[in-house]
Amino acid sequence: MSQRDEPLDSGFVSDIPKSRALFEQLRQFHWEYYSALAYLRSRVYDSLKTSLRDRAKPFVFSKWQRAVKYKYALEPLGTNGSLVDPGGRFNIGEIDTTRYPVFPALYVASDKGTALAELLGRTTSGTLLTPEEVALTKPDSIAAVSVSGHLEAVIDVCDGSDLGAFVALIKGFRLPSRLTSEARRLHFSIEIITTVPKLIEVLHAPNWREWPTLYDTPAASQIFGRISLDAQLDGILYRSVLTEKPSLAVFHQNFQNSSSYIELDDPAPPELVRRRLDSSNCNPRV
Repeated sequence: MSQRDEPLDSGFVSDIPKSRALFEQLRQFHWEYYSALAYLRSRVYDSLKTSLRDRAKPFVFSKWQRAVKYKYALEPLGTNGSLVDPGGRFNIGEIDTTRYPVFPALYVASDKGTALAELLGRTTSGTLLTPEEVALTKPDSIAAVSVSGHLEAVIDVCDGSDLGAFVALIKGFRLPSRLTSEARRLHFSIEIITTVPKLIEVLHAPNWREWPTLYDTPAASQIFGRISLDAQLDGILYRSVLTEKPSLAVFHQNFQNSSSYIELDDPAPPELVRRRLDSSNCNPRV
């Protein structure tokens, strides 16, 4: 899938209606594009889940970091923040709840700089500061905690060694000719992922928010997260686009009937809601 669209803005007021019409056409196109791929995935969905489940491995992490906005400080292991539109890289937020069921994820990073950068340091263009330094310059109130855990089934999307079977199932997808013709008319480039490196690139796309924010359709990484969740995986190991350090998207919903857990490392205030997530309190209904 291409992450580039034709610009909609123009220097003339008279072109505003035309730009608006083009934008609505692009939104409709993205919905049809998503629907076509969703149909193709549905035909091999069980196999897609199996391809990930068969390659998933246990993952143990110690003294990793989780940063949350201050309003979530009393529940640092909560996932409500991940449900806010558009969601996170590997989970679908409240984009359009009538079309795309929301599901949460809990994001942790291997070091504090990465955790802060992922939460606050997204904008670095036009500055010489690193993402971590950008995060530190922002005045937002946050809470950062040290966490450790053991996950029974994690898929690693960092180097692609576990993604070959998944790509083999989707590389033969063929889109309807009507859709490709419409893409040409709108000057929008579409493509089917046919290689592991391309899948890795798409899953780590810096501008993944473009699709859910502009066109109300999930990003490719969010769709991959949905498949991973349905495959009963506990998480996805990936690289932070901002720091290149390891990060985790954790699906605590799948801790039920497993030994997986994530917990705080340090003594916590008595008002804290949860210090540990495991099969006893993973809230599988979310």
